[in-house]
Amino acid sequence: MKPKVYHILPHSKTFTYESGLMGRFEAFLKDFDFSSYIPENELVPLKMHLGSRGAFKTIRPQFVRLVVDAVKRVPAKPFVTDSVRISAYDYLEVAKNAGYTHLTLGAPVVIADGIFGNDSIKVYAGETIEEIAIASAIHDSKSMVVLTHVKGHIQAVLGGAIKNISMGGVSYAPRGGDWHQGRGRMHFLMGDIMQWDETKCILCFDCMKVCPAECITFPDNKYTVDKDKCWRCGRCARVCPVEAISVPVTHELFMRAVAEGAKAVLSTFEPHRIVYISFLLEMQPECDCMPLADPPVVQDQGILISDDPVAIDSATLDILSRVKPLPDSRASDITQKEGWDIFSLLHKKDARLQVKEAERLGLGSSDYELEVVG
Repeated sequence: MKPKVYHILPHSKTFTYESGLMGRFEAFLKDFDFSSYIPENELVPLKMHLGSRGAFKTIRPQFVRLVVDAVKRVPAKPFVTDSVRISAYDYLEVAKNAGYTHLTLGAPVVIADGIFGNDSIKVYAGETIEEIAIASAIHDSKSMVVLTHVKGHIQAVLGGAIKNISMGGVSYAPRGGDWHQGRGRMHFLMGDIMQWDETKCILCFDCMKVCPAECITFPDNKYTVDKDKCWRCGRCARVCPVEAISVPVTHELFMRAVAEGAKAVLSTFEPHRIVYISFLLEMQPECDCMPLADPPVVQDQGILISDDPVAIDSATLDILSRVKPLPDSRASDITQKEGWDIFSLLHKKDARLQVKEAERLGLGSSDYELEVVG
């Protein structure tokens, strides 16, 4: 049987609450059988990206609250979570400023791999990345709801459900701080540290300013990284305006690593214990971990719901292959190409490689059935 993907369209037909996206999403959640995925009275992580300072186009708290209430009706005990992207203390401050608090959401906000980012359990991932550290709050849970704000990503191309559970379900590092078995392993499969081309560098210091670990300095105008402090997140390479910094991994290998990371996370759950909800709203060109919020590249496309990560990301890409780029966005000058989604065209890499690798590993099916809701 084909996996089903539900699509709640963004359009309102009347001026009533029930006609709007939030009202129809609430009605869908009340009818959706969460109890078939979530055991009663269990702690349930609502995995999402909490954003960053300057990245304010994340999932709006009102939508998260509706999911929290739906999980409570099982009844179960939801908590909103992500692994560290910046220091956990600062990340919780970012979450609070974005409106993600116990008071607004009706559920606590928890850092999945602890206040120091190394509370995790090592799990076998696959032949490419081998063993990797899974955030303990996710590893130890029996079920999960994955809330994804769909956006672009410089390496993964699509910031969808697969990338959300992979990069977000994996810890910064296992206890002891060895980045080689944490999230940085996906970025640095072919080398130990970023590569710097001194002949290109214009000494703008953007890399130093964006570094979440504050490990980059320029003594005597030389790019210098404290390897013991570095998270291997690759943000310094992303922000470099002249490509003087590069991450030593190919696009194909990175996509394979992302798929294996997702497989490692999913291996800690029994089958049919995860629900995926993807918000195709305010879809900006960069990841929510970047300290900016750019104009959306396309118009809002609504909300997708499925229990198959490959199906929901395939549906996302199919939808984004049919939409027109918005004027004055970073995608405004893109020439559309049949079968190519807006993020692949924007980042000049194939987003479907990530989905194909996940399907190859048995994480789901790209042959899905779409059911439009409203």
